[in-house]
Amino acid sequence: MEKSDFSVPRRMSKSAFVILLVKGLVGYAGPFIIWALLKLFNTDRQRSFMEVMRILLFLFICYLVFSVVTAFISYYYKKYYIKNGNLILIYGFLKKETTIPLQKVQSLRTRRGFMYRLLDMKGVSFDTLASKEEEVELILDYKDWDALIERIEQQEQALEEDKQPVEEDNIIREAKPVTNKYTLKLSNLNLIKGAFCQNHFRGMIVLLGILFTFYDKILSASDRILNLFIDYVNEHADYTSLSVTVFVIFLLLLYVIVMVLWIVKVFMRYYDMEVQTDDTQLFFESGLITRFSSRFSYDKVCTVYVKQNILEKYLGCCTIMLKQAFNATEEKDESDVKIYGSNFSGHFLNWWLGKDYASSQTILSAKSGKGVIGYTMRFDLPVCLIVCIVLCYYHLYPWLAIPVVYMLISLLKGILAARRSCITLKEDYIEIHNGKLADIRNYIKYTNVEVVSLRQTPFTPFFHRVNLMVSTNGTSFKVRSLKEKEANDVYEFLIDNSRSQEVTEM
Repeated sequence: MEKSDFSVPRRMSKSAFVILLVKGLVGYAGPFIIWALLKLFNTDRQRSFMEVMRILLFLFICYLVFSVVTAFISYYYKKYYIKNGNLILIYGFLKKETTIPLQKVQSLRTRRGFMYRLLDMKGVSFDTLASKEEEVELILDYKDWDALIERIEQQEQALEEDKQPVEEDNIIREAKPVTNKYTLKLSNLNLIKGAFCQNHFRGMIVLLGILFTFYDKILSASDRILNLFIDYVNEHADYTSLSVTVFVIFLLLLYVIVMVLWIVKVFMRYYDMEVQTDDTQLFFESGLITRFSSRFSYDKVCTVYVKQNILEKYLGCCTIMLKQAFNATEEKDESDVKIYGSNFSGHFLNWWLGKDYASSQTILSAKSGKGVIGYTMRFDLPVCLIVCIVLCYYHLYPWLAIPVVYMLISLLKGILAARRSCITLKEDYIEIHNGKLADIRNYIKYTNVEVVSLRQTPFTPFFHRVNLMVSTNGTSFKVRSLKEKEANDVYEFLIDNSRSQEVTEM
């Protein structure tokens, strides 16, 4: 039997045991360190150096044995094979069995960390629409990986042939471009630029969290410590005239550190990103130390998301995301294609919607009203009002500038959100435009729409405005404060369109 034969149950290669052992050692290191610290310090008895070393040696042996045993169980009691187009996984003492039809695989993801590369292996994960968790994770060598990919592609090709209509009149026109395989290499400089452009608010949130934690620690300190600190400040008051300047510089430095850490994280995850597309599927790979990859079919994409904030527009870049159907795994985000910086939105829209997508004529459109402004400010207004009352009560009038500026920013966000919010029905696709400080466009195919609903608000009887919700199997969008008639027209068109597609498929 050849190594690439999957017809009978088989274990992963022996190199997989080494990787499982390393993963176990890393995963159990934290609990064993805590156990060691409790064992050493949770006693009033004074121990000698040799006694401490014996305890540490004993704990280390326990840690090593436990890691080896769990790795062996994971390796020895896990088998897999392919039968009748299904990937079957057998695992555990009780030989629990999981079956996944290869044609139902939504995305196929790989992970290659340092140990994977050293042993020339790949960690492979399979996701399907029905899963509530990651169904299968195998560690394969390249020969088995190539053979498995070949079997999956054969299964997909057979499924596509079964879907081919008998008569030309029954062919459903798909906006699928006829192109050869295309490889796109993304610039690491654009990656850094894109990560810097869009995450300033995330940095601010992290910074505020640090400051609030620090402030909470000060408040929880004892009165004696606080008095000593106040006495120290009073004693050195002559040398603290630049304290405000120093404090501002400290905040700026801390913010820069937070931003640098975020950029490093993005750089490590999306370094040297490469995207390959053809008529039927997309494959992307990225990562500096650990190489991540994902492969999914053309029809598994449910939404193409394109975002540009002020900095991105100024620097000529954008953020692109190809979103797949929901699959509640912990690592679901890894299967969505995210591209920071490089402005290749046209390339992906051409691939998914067709090369003539830009010339598609508008059928209907509906634009949001001023109600979006009130919705955007619904939490900011009462909070700022309470803050202003408190500041006035304590006669801190100069500090009123902070809530006033915050309200002006909130008002700006509301105005921009109302100006951008709209839904446009084209001949071949739907475009949902939204965003506050960033300009966001979501592109959806009619075939991906699963739920359309109209919802009234308490203000509908007075202003005749309603909310329209459009959902796919992986995304959901709510367009607020639409004119009732325009929203009804869009709703009826989408409902009629979905019914006609169901009839055509039957």
